[in-house]
Amino acid sequence: MRQINAIAVAIFLVLVLVLFAFTPRNTEMMQARFLGLIAPLLKNGSSLQKQIVGFREGMKKLNALDAENKQLRVELDELKAKDQTLQGLEAENNQLRRALQFRERSAFKLVPARIIARDATSWWSTIKLDKGSNAGIEPDQPVLTEDGLVGKTTVVAGNASAVLLITDENCGVAATVEGTLERGMVRGTRTSTAATPDLTLDFLSKLADLKPGEKVYSSGVGGVFPAGVLIGEVKRFEVEPLQGTASVIPAVDLSTIEDVFIVTGGGK
Repeated sequence: MRQINAIAVAIFLVLVLVLFAFTPRNTEMMQARFLGLIAPLLKNGSSLQKQIVGFREGMKKLNALDAENKQLRVELDELKAKDQTLQGLEAENNQLRRALQFRERSAFKLVPARIIARDATSWWSTIKLDKGSNAGIEPDQPVLTEDGLVGKTTVVAGNASAVLLITDENCGVAATVEGTLERGMVRGTRTSTAATPDLTLDFLSKLADLKPGEKVYSSGVGGVFPAGVLIGEVKRFEVEPLQGTASVIPAVDLSTIEDVFIVTGGGK
């Protein structure tokens, strides 16, 4: 009985306190305290939201910049490719202009020809041209470029001809050295490397004392090669027991030539 009375009294007191707590004034005080407690959280939440929005906007800008960067790289590569093409066309145009000018001022009758075949096993020995007997080409006619001597024709067919290069040991050219009375024979040398082989100028006097850079020209002796065609320049001179000999660098880069001229006559 006493326990029931105690519980009833406790419930009554709680109800009184609740009624007192929810009076208008107390309610306002509680709301104020609650807002004071959550205000920092609301402030921090707003700042965090702004940061999230800013981060999202930054990511959008970064993605846009990345896409623009990729597009610019593509355009740059395209421009580089076009530039390389233009440079190649300009170089080819300059080469053709030089060849045309050489042909116009040449004292020889020249037939232009293009290299159509090379054998890797005889790279420094022979080439095949797209002109033959149908164009008036015959065996033992000199082949040259505006830079100098290339070789001579050998086997000639209707629409093609083979050329023996001056770097082949079987192609001998009678030669002279500028500014001297020295005369000799230029021949090719065998090589096992990919580099252009030097030529050898034999039958010089032991007192020749040739200097590097001196020009070597065809002398015209022998009747195949006309006089005055540049063969190359002296690389070094050596004295051997019976003669002087010189190493000669070819004037024409035989590894890259594409177009040549065949000499078909001694005058225009």
